Amino acid sequence: MERGNFRVTLLRTPIVSTVGSISISSITPPLSTAYLASALRANGFAVTHIDAVAEGINSVRPISAESNMQYQGLSIEEILECIPVDTRLLGISCMFSSEWPFAKAIIREIKKERPDLKIVIGGEHVTALPEFSMSDCEDVDIACVGEGEATLVDLAASIYKNRDLGEVDSILFRRGGTVVKNAPRERIRDVDKLWPAWDLVPIDTYLDLKLSFGPYRGRTMPLLTSRGCPFNCTFCSNPVMWGKVHVRRSPRDVVDEIAYYKEKYSIKCVEFYDLEPIFKKEWIMEFCDLLIKENLNIEFQISGGTRFEFIDEEVVVKLGEAGCRYLAFAPESSSEAVLKRIRKKTDIAKMIRLMKAAIKEGMGTRANFVIGFPDDRRPDIFKTLSLALRLAFLGVMDLPIFEFTPYPGSEFFNLMRERGVISNIDDDYFYSLGLNFQLKNRKRYCKDIGPSELTVYRLFGMLSFYGIYYLLRPVKLIKFIKNIFRYESSDSVFEQRIILNIHKMKSKRA
Repeated sequence: MERGNFRVTLLRTPIVSTVGSISISSITPPLSTAYLASALRANGFAVTHIDAVAEGINSVRPISAESNMQYQGLSIEEILECIPVDTRLLGISCMFSSEWPFAKAIIREIKKERPDLKIVIGGEHVTALPEFSMSDCEDVDIACVGEGEATLVDLAASIYKNRDLGEVDSILFRRGGTVVKNAPRERIRDVDKLWPAWDLVPIDTYLDLKLSFGPYRGRTMPLLTSRGCPFNCTFCSNPVMWGKVHVRRSPRDVVDEIAYYKEKYSIKCVEFYDLEPIFKKEWIMEFCDLLIKENLNIEFQISGGTRFEFIDEEVVVKLGEAGCRYLAFAPESSSEAVLKRIRKKTDIAKMIRLMKAAIKEGMGTRANFVIGFPDDRRPDIFKTLSLALRLAFLGVMDLPIFEFTPYPGSEFFNLMRERGVISNIDDDYFYSLGLNFQLKNRKRYCKDIGPSELTVYRLFGMLSFYGIYYLLRPVKLIKFIKNIFRYESSDSVFEQRIILNIHKMKSKRA
């Protein structure tokens, strides 16, 4: 059914960070809104996508004169100019709670200039705090909870037909002076052929700037092969966003998508963005066999970190044969007490065996660690740092150490609320979240260890790891230095972030 006279505009808001922070994350394409745009278009709606990051990627400005926060992307005034006049429904994605205060400011200005617009918000932040988000920003008309495609299509159709919003599952909406919360919606089970609408996004900006979630190995596209996660880690907000339902696409559909990207965008690599990339051995083996059979000459990376209960040496060898060049693990800690508290069944001995197998196959490897959980003690952290140094000798290429932050929707967030550690959910709290080395607005979430001491441990652990790694492998260091001057690829995430920051500083001076 054609609904071309009913335009839905989707907005990806700018990236927010602390002024002077050292970022260890990367700018990535807006996978969530690209999927939403695809679903809307498939159901006959005219869709405009505004990527405020890519369209203003070279602009970094302070949020205000008083704030120590900055944003990268289009200004509020520029965003307003991008919204088509015939827009009836404006959808705004807020995936990260640290970006909520600025998203809220954007919404207020849009509503002031365009009071006719229906504004719907969604994403992980909104799903974790739906009632709060509605009360914290009265200019929001509707909040979408959980997986968004079916809900947004249903919502747009209801507004188009002037139906009662009480019939739309998985939303909160305003009726008079009250907020109504509807029943939840069933998760989407058939996810094949549900491809993101990258033609509506300035995807070439990301490709041309050599941006990647993992190491850079040529033009790289994001790829989602599954939705949700079957596990229930206490520090993760996934259970609220997705529930426990883990839905996989067919290997055939994933390989078809990769082939399409190679033909259309001349890509060299794809990056898995799954919450849990390897859950079933049979799936990953079939995917690898198909990739080998199609002879696409495409590399792929699993950089976010995977659990490894379902991986063995046979899987690692097959991954290498199929073109996997980077495999990240997510042990989080090497302390058994910590692992028990966060509900992770990490077998360190098995992980080391698999890392050795991956290195033998020519893959870069990575281990993600988190320190400063609520009940962490110094011996727990020292065990983790000791393992970090051991992995440097082994040849693991990347080892980020993150500091725990209680994200809304996680069990630990609720624990911090119960203990009174988080007394107010406000902009100050949201701005304290993130994956950066922040010097201001630090919060204490670990009972025994303060934030300054945790920063010392993080810096010591990461500097020691990379120092040992390059000291033992001077050829790698020489290659890294060469890449700074002629950036064609990077072996590790560490190298990629350093190179990009150097090039960014050079462009500013120019």
